[in-house]
Amino acid sequence: MSNVRTDGTLSRIVSVLESIVRDLEALPAPKLVEVARYVSRLNPRRREERLAAIKATAGCLGEEEGRAFETSVREEANRIAPDDWK
Repeated sequence: MSNVRTDGTLSRIVSVLESIVRDLEALPAPKLVEVARYVSRLNPRRREERLAAIKATAGCLGEEEGRAFETSVREEANRIAPDDWK
């Protein structure tokens, strides 16, 4: 573990993380989603990661597969009950 610093930095970071986790554990699911979205926006690499994912998957379905996928998504979206996940 050559990256471990002996000045207490690691233990302070762990302490802060533990405190954050305790706070998160007390939140209801909708607030956790809100927190996750906020934290995701803080990631400076978020845009690059999203673009890379799009480039890696764009055009991976043929026309017939794409239409079948789109139809399935539309059909299933109508069946979603907003409160089922709570």
